[in-house]
Amino acid sequence: MNSEKLLAKLKVFDPELCGELQGILSHQRKTLSLIPTTNAASPFAAYLKGSTLGDEIIDHHDAEEYSSLERIAAGRAAKLFGADHAIVRTGSLAIASRVVMLGLLEKGDTVLSFNLRKSEYCTGELQYNFVKFSLEPDTMALDFAKVRALAEQHKPRVIIYSPVNYPKNIDYSKLRQIADAVGAYLWIDLGQNSGLIATGKIPSPVPYADVATFAGSDALHGPQNGIILCKEKLAERLDSTVVETGHSSLKKNVLASLGIIFKEAECEEYQAYAQQVLDNARALEEGLLEAGCKLLCSPTQNHLVLVELSSGMDGAEAAAKLDDAGLLVKAERLLTADDSISYPILRLSSLDSATRYVSAEEMKEVGRVLGQFLKSPQDEVAVKTVSKFIKKLVEDLPLFAEDWLPELEAMDEGDAEIAMRAMIHWNI
Repeated sequence: MNSEKLLAKLKVFDPELCGELQGILSHQRKTLSLIPTTNAASPFAAYLKGSTLGDEIIDHHDAEEYSSLERIAAGRAAKLFGADHAIVRTGSLAIASRVVMLGLLEKGDTVLSFNLRKSEYCTGELQYNFVKFSLEPDTMALDFAKVRALAEQHKPRVIIYSPVNYPKNIDYSKLRQIADAVGAYLWIDLGQNSGLIATGKIPSPVPYADVATFAGSDALHGPQNGIILCKEKLAERLDSTVVETGHSSLKKNVLASLGIIFKEAECEEYQAYAQQVLDNARALEEGLLEAGCKLLCSPTQNHLVLVELSSGMDGAEAAAKLDDAGLLVKAERLLTADDSISYPILRLSSLDSATRYVSAEEMKEVGRVLGQFLKSPQDEVAVKTVSKFIKKLVEDLPLFAEDWLPELEAMDEGDAEIAMRAMIHWNI
């Protein structure tokens, strides 16, 4: 049954759920997201995830044996990032993070963590002593001498670096040296930088980390699984932890979906996408600066742009008004090494704009319009101005631009037909 007939039957059988589906699709088409965790899935990945492969799972009795699909996905992930070993069994980044903690830590162990990242997953039996390191408020950079002093003082079992709010690259070798000096494991979460790292657009921490984690979604356009990369010395331990903690029943459709995104990330089209991400982030900064906004940690070196909000501005309220206008942003606080100093920010990302084929020139205009809104009284007139601009910008944009898919001419006839069906089904 083709997608049109299926949707028509669904609309009759369950209008409530069909209404939810159509409402979400309409919202995605009418808005532009600058939220880092919002990004469309690859049509190939979505097609495989929704395929009949989902009717089969790998039985838990056979969980310790790799299936052919798991071998493909894990092998491609390891190759793409230059890792010794990859684990693709965990259903989310939160689960992957808990698996790493259970595999490397014992109750009461100390963890030295950038802005206390990963402590949000510590519930129940995961009871550890978290110690924070962060950016220096005067330089907006890491002071590695201070980080080393903290490590020597607290003797952590694990050091975690997860720069979800930091648009700069760091020298990972220095963190490796600190970890070695105190006998700690180094765990680096790639966050939404995973695609830029996979394509070599920004430096990779994988050679320096004992463990690296990231989500299959976001930058890589895949399912929301968590991926664990590790050194060979930890492979058996983490593999066992995955099975022992119950993450053993794998759906073949998800494994296939993961496998395809790692292959896509090796293509020239994904290289071009990653470059567009960088170009759009820099253009967004230019537009915001032209509008008179203050940026933190600028210029950006990845997909992130941090706008400092003026004193007294309610970031959540501003984000809600922008949401009404069709521009999705996220308000947060940028922490520093001084607990008494933090900054209210909008944490913006260029990932989704690049996926939808917004140009750098258009992105500069997005920054200018957003900046003018932030500098305005943010009244009804200002909201309407943003709404009019966004509506015109996105009216003809796809959710996933065909330009980022591998060239169909390079495929054989059967593969090309599958690709075309996927593109039609997912309305790109």
